[in-house]
Amino acid sequence: MSRATLRKNIKEIGELEYKIASSREELEGALSLVYKEYLMRGFILPKYYKSGLRITIQHALPGTTTFIALKNKEVVATTTIIPDSPLGLPTDEVYKKEVDRLREKNRKVCEAGYLAIKSELLGHGLFSMFNFKKIDFMFTLFKLALQYAIHFTEFDDICIVTNPKYMIFKFLPFEIIGEVKYYGYDRISVKKKAAVAKRMDLRTVEDKLKQKIGLTKMLLGGKVPQEIFKQKFQLRPKDLRYFFVKKSDIFKNAKKQEIEYIRNCHGLSEEQFNKLLIAK
Repeated sequence: MSRATLRKNIKEIGELEYKIASSREELEGALSLVYKEYLMRGFILPKYYKSGLRITIQHALPGTTTFIALKNKEVVATTTIIPDSPLGLPTDEVYKKEVDRLREKNRKVCEAGYLAIKSELLGHGLFSMFNFKKIDFMFTLFKLALQYAIHFTEFDDICIVTNPKYMIFKFLPFEIIGEVKYYGYDRISVKKKAAVAKRMDLRTVEDKLKQKIGLTKMLLGGKVPQEIFKQKFQLRPKDLRYFFVKKSDIFKNAKKQEIEYIRNCHGLSEEQFNKLLIAK
């Protein structure tokens, strides 16, 4: 049975396949790309990572969804949607008060993050609005994630934290919800970066995009086949052990209540979960 795919041929880049990560290898490729690109930009320090993967406890949630672009089967771009849960969102580290305002209105919140694009593919100025191939490349990835959030989930809002200078996000219907702050990943960073918190109302985004003809075509034109979203990779106990015990110390450093929540999310007994904590 052939897989449903979203393919695009972009001049000077070549043929790309856009999809949800549907295997351990694809998920690992995405996490590895984020690590390499963040490290190169001084966002993270290697001594805080057991292996070359940028991974957090929220990646263990069944609802966390990673989107990728493949070129010759290599992950060359990725972004991830993380659902709100008792584990919180990565945004909470700096903008918890702002996100709490949405939670207090009983809105279902998620976060889009872990955006990375292979530098060698596009060169400098990844977020330039003056290079159409870059815009086309990125917006196709955004299209996949946005249509998933609108049509395949019950989320009300997508939150992001981004550099306020990135012009590409200013053309999307995001609303600023937090002032500019300076911080780095992992609470320490080689280079602290300016950041601003934004949110997109998924209940009204389609109407807002219709007012911007070009964006409507790029993000909503040509509905993504639902079969693509059904191919999502589901973490099995051996995958939890691989990513969160063998490849990282996420479970080792997690709080007891966080471990309990993850265990219950995956429907594992205490005995089953304790077995996977033993790295092999």
